[in-house]
Amino acid sequence: MDDAIFDGVKEDLKKEEAYLRNHEHRFRLSAEPVQAVGSGNPRLLDIGCWPGYLSLYFKRSGWDVCAIDLKPDRLPVIRDAGIELLDHNLNDHPSLPFPENHFDTILFTEVFEHLNPASFEELFKGIEHCLKPGGRLILTTPNRRALNKNFFIPNRWEEPEVDEEGHGHWKEYTLAEVLECFTETSLGIIRSETASFYSHLGRSNETGYFPLSDWKAHPNKLRNLAKFAINPIRNLPLFRDSLFVVAQKAPIAG
Repeated sequence: MDDAIFDGVKEDLKKEEAYLRNHEHRFRLSAEPVQAVGSGNPRLLDIGCWPGYLSLYFKRSGWDVCAIDLKPDRLPVIRDAGIELLDHNLNDHPSLPFPENHFDTILFTEVFEHLNPASFEELFKGIEHCLKPGGRLILTTPNRRALNKNFFIPNRWEEPEVDEEGHGHWKEYTLAEVLECFTETSLGIIRSETASFYSHLGRSNETGYFPLSDWKAHPNKLRNLAKFAINPIRNLPLFRDSLFVVAQKAPIAG
């Protein structure tokens, strides 16, 4: 990532700086595998783009960016930057309204868990359709096996955590469950792993979760003491907080 460009994006989205503190590591990791295919202006699709950090970053890096969001009216800075911003609910309309072989890269970060699983087959076929040969999909989503969830909320995903309009988390997944979504497509997996995006959150420090000082200050001391006790294993690969997948459409032979 070009820090000078990203610093400018941070300044323009200053009102979202609290969100950035929690998610900057995810943004940076998601940007690493982005690549252009062939010549001409590279095109990027940002699915579920709020709050807009990656859309703005790649626009200012010379990409032709299109963004999708459920509530585009909350993103005037995206439209002001000349980014095409579509109001599109993937739960109601999982197909993607783009031509074949259109995008070099598709970003799909922290959206997967918000979608009704019934939409996945059509959605992934649409992703395959509009990616250029050699183009990449970059997907991140919470890890169902993360210890902070399993340890305290067993069987959490027996029912979706969504409102009457279907907004919320339908489910969180294991890495194997995410990879199953690719089996009916020609997208090849080039990277699949667990990741620790949020080990730096406010109730943690750079070396682990829940420093003792936070535990002492928190009213729910018993629960937080338990979290402090399991710190050493929360960053083991199986139990990291997130999943990170990069898939690539097969390039044209020859």
